[in-house]
Amino acid sequence: MLTVEICMGTSCHLMGAQELMDVLEALPDDQRQQIEIKGITCFKKCGKGPNIRINGEMLDNATPDRLREILLTILQ
Repeated sequence: MLTVEICMGTSCHLMGAQELMDVLEALPDDQRQQIEIKGITCFKKCGKGPNIRINGEMLDNATPDRLREILLTILQ
């Protein structure tokens, strides 16, 4: 199971955290079922948002395209 934690704090929300969540929700069902999504209040990296953590590895300044690319590589 892949764990994806998305910061939903104010700064990350304003910088595009919802677009990252949209990427996860748009995945095909078979890939989506391999992911545990967690909303996190804050990673304390507000100036580098939006921030996500995938299986313990931080990703700063995340973009929807970058997240999609990483997930497709991991889930193949």
